[in-house]
Amino acid sequence: MKTLILLISLSFFLTPAFAHETQLEGIVNLQASANIEIETDTMQATIAVEAENYDPAILAKKINEKMAWALKISKPFKDVNVKGGQYTSHQLYNKRIFKAWRGTQSITLESKNTEQLGQLIGILQKKLLVKSLRYHVSKEKLQAVNKALTIRAIENFKEQAKLITKGFDKNKYVIHQIHVNTNNQHRPVYYAKSRIMADSMMAKSAPANLQQNTSNIQVNINGSIRLIK
Repeated sequence: MKTLILLISLSFFLTPAFAHETQLEGIVNLQASANIEIETDTMQATIAVEAENYDPAILAKKINEKMAWALKISKPFKDVNVKGGQYTSHQLYNKRIFKAWRGTQSITLESKNTEQLGQLIGILQKKLLVKSLRYHVSKEKLQAVNKALTIRAIENFKEQAKLITKGFDKNKYVIHQIHVNTNNQHRPVYYAKSRIMADSMMAKSAPANLQQNTSNIQVNINGSIRLIK
């Protein structure tokens, strides 16, 4: 993993001799950043059942049967977290004439085991539609990365503070203000087509091709120091 350290942007302010005596002299503004590009470790897929029927009761039954099948198929995949979604329906019209009811229900699949998730999606595509795929960094991994980046950003801030202090022939500095912020730049969510694979591939229950994405994680430190003689 390649780590980039974005260094310093600063401005130096000296208070004129005639300024109000409560104003501080020798304030320097600093900014330090630590940045890293990491691989996502969690993938999430939304898969839905969509159907139409003139009779809403028959429609609901068809969708419930497919959802029950999907949940049953998902059970053996222990590394995949499955969450059911709400059932929704609406009327379809053709030139203001009622045509049919259309119903939709989705399930969300999430896992760090991309192999299992891909296999499950490959099977479920026999009867369900893949609506979207999302790649993201898990909370535990994000917390660990942010902690490491914060330490590096602080060290970078301190190095720049020492450099500026020495450069202006001062003996030491004190922290005037400090702000620590995280800037986690996730790449856009990838929305898959309704079918990832051709029908011939789905018939064989081929695994979906899930490729890991990357995410840019950054910690910024903005603050100011006061130079002391």
